[in-house]
Parts: sequence; structure tokens; C-alpha cells
Amino acid sequence: MDSKSILAIIPARKGSKEIPGKNMRLLAGKPLIQYSIESALASELLTRIVVSSDCAETIAFAKSWEGVEAPFVRPSELAADDTPSLEVVKHAVNYFKEQQTEFDYICLLQPTSPCRTWDLIDRALAHMMETDADSLVTIRKIPEKYHPLWALGVTGNALQRVVQHEDMPTRRQELPDTFCRDGKIYLLKTTLLDKDLLMGGKMVGYEDKSLPDININTSEDWELAVIFFKIWRKQQSNVS
Repeated sequence: MDSKSILAIIPARKGSKEIPGKNMRLLAGKPLIQYSIESALASELLTRIVVSSDCAETIAFAKSWEGVEAPFVRPSELAADDTPSLEVVKHAVNYFKEQQTEFDYICLLQPTSPCRTWDLIDRALAHMMETDADSLVTIRKIPEKYHPLWALGVTGNALQRVVQHEDMPTRRQELPDTFCRDGKIYLLKTTLLDKDLLMGGKMVGYEDKSLPDININTSEDWELAVIFFKIWRKQQSNVS
């Protein structure tokens, strides 16, 4: 695999309606953002790691890690609930361009996925380069009972299929595989930003089969993560 420059961006804004102070909130004794920092630092392929934040506490925490940069304060207009990730990525990339530094690839690592491993990052990057894709997302197979071909919608009091299909499968064994994004990793060639795209061009998926499947966006997600880490710690203590 040819040597490529890869910028990892960890976005960690201050505000969060669902979980106040989410990125610096302790999960199993660590700030949530620390899990993403640790997996990025362990990667063998990432060139540089930057934390994009509008939060002084988060910036100071990021700077305490050797190998992690937090050289700017994200503007408030790019730290709102409805700010697209695309704009956050473009802001970070443009900052480095002004420093005469450019990258071949961008790796977006959202702190909401604390169970992401370093080897998943490197395997996804390797797959991206081997397929010469423009973008990649980690994906997870949708269980048959949630398959989109079997999804139902409600109109008034009537149920109807969301997808009309002439040869609708009646047995789960006949269903084609479908996937959803799991939020762990987003990869893209930096040139894709010139088209105002975070995902697009030749896009590929990298299936993530690891457990647990944790993506923290709601208070319920947080409670599930707390339960998982309690169980995991108990298992680790039993093994030792």
C-alpha cells in the first residue's frame, strides 16, 4: 500500500441537547472523547490527529495527549445542533491548507462510537485504498426482522408496505442483505470536498461485525453504554 497522508478529525463540540457535556462526560471513568483519541493514536496508518472543538475544556484535554492536536477553536457558527459534518471537516482541512499542509485522505472519527478499535480504522483504510474508493463508511448488516422490504407504514388506520416489490420475499432466507451505517468510521479522499461531499463518488462499505454496536446519540444510548462497560469490566476482572 502506497504511503498516503491521512488526517484524522475527531469532532467534539461543547453543546448537546440530549446529553449535556457529552464528549467530556465520564463513561467508565474516562471522558467519552478519550476512547476515540486512544484508538486513533494506536492506528499505524493515520498521519495526524486533530480534535475540532469549540469547548476550552475539550481543547485542553486534547492537547494533553502527545500526538493529538487542537490548534484552533471551532467557530460558534460551526458548532450548532444542525451544523453538517461536512462543514466541520472542511473547516479543519482549510486550517491546515493555510499552514501549507494538505492530506490525501480524511478519517472522521465521531466520539459517539467509544467501542471503535484501532485495527478497525486501519482495516477500513486499507480497504479504501485497495479499492481506490472516493469514500467509505463502516456498515452493519440489518437484521431480517428490520429488513426494509418488510417495513410497514401507517396511513390513517391502515398498514401498508413501505416498499412495493413485485416479487416480495416471504421467507427471511430469501431476503437480500441490506446494511446501515454504524457511525464508527467515515473515510474520504480530500478531493471529494471540492464537490461539497462527505460521502459520494465511488463509495464502498466496510462491514463491521464487532460487538457491541454502540453509537451514543440519546440518553438511552448512554445508559446502554454504561451497562455494557460495567459488564465488560466484570468479565475482565474475572479473567484476571
